Amino acid sequence: MRMNATPHSVSMGMAVGIFAGFLPIVPLQTTLTVILCIPLRGNPVVGFMGTWISNPFNWVPFYYFLYVTGKAMVPWDVPDMEVEQFKVLLQTLDVRQFASFGKDLLECFKVMMIAGFVMGLPASIPTYILTRKAVVRYRKRRALRLLKKRTRLR
Repeated sequence: MRMNATPHSVSMGMAVGIFAGFLPIVPLQTTLTVILCIPLRGNPVVGFMGTWISNPFNWVPFYYFLYVTGKAMVPWDVPDMEVEQFKVLLQTLDVRQFASFGKDLLECFKVMMIAGFVMGLPASIPTYILTRKAVVRYRKRRALRLLKKRTRLR
C-alpha cells in the first residue's frame, strides 16, 4: 500500500501474480509474473506476493482442486488420482517417483494447466478491481491523516 507506484501498477502486479499462482508451474510462477508485468506495466514485487495464492501450506488441496476441475473440463480420458497419491507426488523430489507416474503425470499436468488458466484469468479480474480500490482508498485516507496532522502542528 505504501509503495511508490501507481494504483494501476500495484493492481496489475497483483492480478498477474494471482493468475500465475493458479498455474501449476511452481518454480516458474515468479518468472512468468515478471515477464507478464513488463508489458502490462504491473509491479513485479506485488506480483510476486500474488503468486503466493498457491504456497507450500496449500499446494496439495489447491493443485488437487485444479486437477479435479480440469479433469471435469476436458473431453479426453484423464487417469484417476487420489488425494494421497497427489500428496506423495508433490512432496517427493525423487525422480524415480515422478518417472513411475510417467504418462499419467503429463496428463494430470495438462489438465491442471488448463484449469489453472481457465480459473486464473477470471480470478485476476476482480483482483485487479479490488486491489485498485483498496490502494486508492488507503492512499486517500493516509493523505487526509497527514493533512490533519500538518494542520494541527501549525
